[in-house]
Amino acid sequence: MHRFHPIAISLFLFGSTACLAHSSANPPAARAATAGTRPLPALEDAIQVWDSRAGSALELPALLDRLAEADVVFVGETHLDDTTHRVELAVLEGMLERRGGEVVLSMEMFERDVQPTLDQYLAGTIDEPAFLAAARPWGNYRTDYRPLVETAKARGIPVIAANAPAAVRRRVSAGGREALTALAPDERRLLPAEILPAEASYWARVDRATRGHMNFTSQSEEQRLYSGQNLWDNSMGDACAAALAAHPGHAIVHVVGGFHVMYHDGTVSQLRRRAPDARVAVVEVLTVPGPENARPERDAERADFVVYASEHARSLSDGTHAVSVPAELRYTIDVPSSATDGSRAPLLVWLPDGDERPQDARELLRAALGDEAAIAVVEPPYPERADDLGPGGRWSTGIDFRADQTRVQHGLERIVEYVTRRFPVSETRVVIAGRGLGATAALWSAMYTEWLDARFVAVLPRGARALQLEGLPDRAPVTRDLCILVASGDEAAASWLEKDYAGIGTPTTLDAFSRDLPELRQVEDALRQALELDPRRPESAEPELLVLERDLPRARQWAEVHARRLEREGRAARVILASELRGDEAPERVHRLSIGAEWPLATFVNGEGLPLAPGDFGGTTVLVVPAGADATTRAAWLELEHSKVLKKRSPFDGLRVAQEGGEPSLVQVLTELRTAGARSVLVVPAVFCTSPDEMQAMKSSLGDAARVSDDLDLTWLPGLGAELCCAQPGD
Repeated sequence: MHRFHPIAISLFLFGSTACLAHSSANPPAARAATAGTRPLPALEDAIQVWDSRAGSALELPALLDRLAEADVVFVGETHLDDTTHRVELAVLEGMLERRGGEVVLSMEMFERDVQPTLDQYLAGTIDEPAFLAAARPWGNYRTDYRPLVETAKARGIPVIAANAPAAVRRRVSAGGREALTALAPDERRLLPAEILPAEASYWARVDRATRGHMNFTSQSEEQRLYSGQNLWDNSMGDACAAALAAHPGHAIVHVVGGFHVMYHDGTVSQLRRRAPDARVAVVEVLTVPGPENARPERDAERADFVVYASEHARSLSDGTHAVSVPAELRYTIDVPSSATDGSRAPLLVWLPDGDERPQDARELLRAALGDEAAIAVVEPPYPERADDLGPGGRWSTGIDFRADQTRVQHGLERIVEYVTRRFPVSETRVVIAGRGLGATAALWSAMYTEWLDARFVAVLPRGARALQLEGLPDRAPVTRDLCILVASGDEAAASWLEKDYAGIGTPTTLDAFSRDLPELRQVEDALRQALELDPRRPESAEPELLVLERDLPRARQWAEVHARRLEREGRAARVILASELRGDEAPERVHRLSIGAEWPLATFVNGEGLPLAPGDFGGTTVLVVPAGADATTRAAWLELEHSKVLKKRSPFDGLRVAQEGGEPSLVQVLTELRTAGARSVLVVPAVFCTSPDEMQAMKSSLGDAARVSDDLDLTWLPGLGAELCCAQPGD
């Protein structure tokens, strides 16, 4: 048999804990005295600065020196990121120092009609509560924008409320030119005297970001001219130009959402039309999980200077704050023992479906590809029970789809980077693939990755419609190509996927499963092609038939692993249903996948074939014998318990047997275990595989006694097939 190197590895999705990073430039006492509490990392330790034109890194003081030469500095932000707001304050303070206080602060976060209130507060004629009551500050003002305003107040510099009032924007956007003309004089003064159009490139970017759900794509040129988006940029560009004219010799620092100024579009373009001679510098602050995620070579066109800000904390949003903490994305890696530095194996990274055990996926892929490719199977970060109570998981909670999928994307990038550095694995033959919910996670990474120069395979994606609500990237990802496999007849319904990915420059194919071939074999063929492996060898002999009594997805997967293992022993095998038997097959070719047939009870006398309860210190496996079992069979199962067969495998594991519809019942066994102080318990029906309905009924049979499991770490497995087909010695 081919030997593998199974390794279970955990990688952090985020970098080191923020509050532990310090700068050696300041002594601890000084830091503590300044903040009065545990300090954040020094700003220089939390950012990387890149000069896009020079193609080189900058230190923060050098960036400030360069910005001080400009007439207008646009700082494009991510509104809720803590590090970003620290960068903005550093820019304002650095400009004040270098320009002798001749600076004007302009802000998207205040609307033009509150300018008198803002002026009164800066002049000290109203207090802060009165200011906040009248100025409609953003929800995260206190933590994120107050330091800017308070710095301006302390230094006696103007602050410009640059945005058009939302109520006026909405009215003009809905009514167009007529609505603009109908505005009362005091309202009309809140918008620029002239509304100028945006460039086609800007609208193309807006369309990609909104994907049509904000109706921009269906708007005429005139509708776009008076749209809220264009009024927004016109107002801010006009406000900056007016501030330049009103304050000769001053530099304008405008703080704004990054979308409005990236690629020198939007607000920047509107300023240039009104002040063509102004020296302009655009700074975009991009949040990244860690410094390794910076991609300055791909971001050069976004801004004159790009500041990569490490994500440490999120400001108030939807009533909550958040901090970024280390989190694991676990996976196993199997590398063929034949792989060497001189002969590196291709790498398959597999993302299981929500109701698929990662262990089962691992064994199936190992059986199919294991001596030809390295296989990494990733565990979903949100564990949950499948319908049949078996272990599964999700890649996203649904309520935070974008953030969850982005974290998985970064985790995949780290897995590939780590594996291709630490193992004899090729960095040029990498395939990211998944099934169901895992396929949707793979599709997300294929759309947005900046690092995974890989091929992607998405098998029967589930939940992919959520991708339609996400903006398309402005440039093609580094994805090499994408293959999407859907059920026969679903091609038209999935055609939007092919269109989206092809539209951003990713070579994409959409294929449907053939009804004439086993689905799992077709998945293997697609993976082989993506991994650049030789095609699967056709069967050269009459296959042995592995017969399933019922067509359950989990049972079929276990059976396929069994079939592939037989093939590696030189025995061709095929999985079929009992209903497909013709009746004239040679008996030696027919293997009924059931306990008592393919696996007699003698199989278990040494504990092999019985699953162990999860837990660092062992646990108890409870086998539930079906109600239809005869007295001899029930007695044989009880004898396994009395013989303590699992002790032969592990001194920390025990076996109990319960009788469905008899005694001891499952409730009685669990009650006894709880009383005895047991902790980790695995409940398994003593059959090859059972259905979700039967597993749910077994759980429901606990009835009011379900509380007996409150003190137990209770897990479920829908049959013994996982251990019989998938477990290997030493796993």
